[in-house]
Amino acid sequence: MGDDPNFRLKAFAVITCVLGVFLVSFVAQRVYYWARTRRREDVETTRVAPILDFSLLALGAFVIWLAIEALVLAISTARLTTQPDSLQKIAEIEVGKLDRDTNQTNLLFYPVDRAGRRQAEQRRPILTSGDHFHLTAQITQWRSMWAWLGEGGFYQFLALGGFDNVGGGATEATSLDPSPLPRGLGRVVFLRAEQAWEVKQACKEGEVYDILIDPQRNALVVQMHK
Repeated sequence: MGDDPNFRLKAFAVITCVLGVFLVSFVAQRVYYWARTRRREDVETTRVAPILDFSLLALGAFVIWLAIEALVLAISTARLTTQPDSLQKIAEIEVGKLDRDTNQTNLLFYPVDRAGRRQAEQRRPILTSGDHFHLTAQITQWRSMWAWLGEGGFYQFLALGGFDNVGGGATEATSLDPSPLPRGLGRVVFLRAEQAWEVKQACKEGEVYDILIDPQRNALVVQMHK
């Protein structure tokens, strides 16, 4: 459970699916028995209650649908990182050589693990322009009634690029290959609309900056790497 942040969501999907199948099977069994015995005088026929039976059937179908949507959501968010509940470092950005003639900025982007160590295999070199870097992250949070299914919301990095503070606008940005989220009704039921958090920081050649996520302030924070 500790290694799988979606454990409770998967367990919920299994339990609700079993409940939904039970409800549908219960109604189907009642209708089948009634159909087989309604013309026999030697057998006491089950009394069909249309309102109750159709209500149970609709409830069972809804519960099965909810279980399927929960399972799809668990699979689609498996590659996302769980949002911490307090201030925590999530990435490092190293500023390489700045070309003053072409105004080109060489950035090295490193996601970090929970211990704050660089994940070198996920390093992304970014060549951009401008005197600031501009990082955007996507934050997805549970709706209040479903918050117990997860260990916090999810986040992923969207893009990293430059920002020209003198020119007054963003320059080109490089996608950091975010994973697509499901767009069905189930995502709307379980999750709030995703938010884009962004941070801008002046670039200084040779320096390294820590990117932190602060759930209390709903913001990304930049600090000089120590």
